[in-house]
Amino acid sequence: MKVCLLASGSSGNCTYVTAGETGVLIDAGIPLSRISEELSEIGSDLSTINAILVSHEHTDHTKELIRVAYRTECPVYLSRRTANKMPELLQYHLIPKTFQIQECFQIGDLTIEPFPVFHDAVEPCGFLITGPSHCHEDKVSFGIATDLGAVTPPLIETLKRCHALALESNHDVEMLMNGHYPWDLKQRIRSPIGHLSNNEAAKLLLQLVEHGNLQKAVLAHISQHNNRPDLALETANSYLNGLFDCDLHLSYHDKRSEVLLF
Repeated sequence: MKVCLLASGSSGNCTYVTAGETGVLIDAGIPLSRISEELSEIGSDLSTINAILVSHEHTDHTKELIRVAYRTECPVYLSRRTANKMPELLQYHLIPKTFQIQECFQIGDLTIEPFPVFHDAVEPCGFLITGPSHCHEDKVSFGIATDLGAVTPPLIETLKRCHALALESNHDVEMLMNGHYPWDLKQRIRSPIGHLSNNEAAKLLLQLVEHGNLQKAVLAHISQHNNRPDLALETANSYLNGLFDCDLHLSYHDKRSEVLLF
């Protein structure tokens, strides 16, 4: 499996996952031209995309969805309630393929399992994607869980199955509370339907490495105003404390992450 976060943050999100003969995009919140350029840089192109998965309706995940869907001629998969919040798809004659949260479906060589997350959208979800390994004969699983405000026992049990994970590490609490955001926005970010802090993300990573299959992780959706990539990484490493083997990477709003092969 090959994974790259082409962009991650409040200005736009898009993740590329490919295994076997199948490739998908998760969300399409950045321009088509940038998606094409980033794919080219990692040895892929738009022709390798077989579907677009949508996690929720917020514009940083969907603002380029119609353009990307038309250019790639790919089906768009999203939950039924999310589809109802996006009538523009039908206005542009795009008939979405709807899924039920926690019900698996197949796209080529990939098995897709949407799972629920807590966020202030109508029916937000993450995805557990299982497919052929790049390194050995066994199948492997990649999880993506961004835009979530709370870690629940069911979420932990789902993510324990991941060999690699893109996990939100949105903000440093002290930077957020001392920053320039208005109070109501600070409260929204810190709420159970907001975003995970560095400490919350790091604590979850520790649980997944200690009790699950996790080998690689990308810290995602890092705030440009209330966090720093080095601080998010330092916090995660402080929880792991060198006692557990997990390959940590960073994602960025303005450039792609490293490519994960596993």
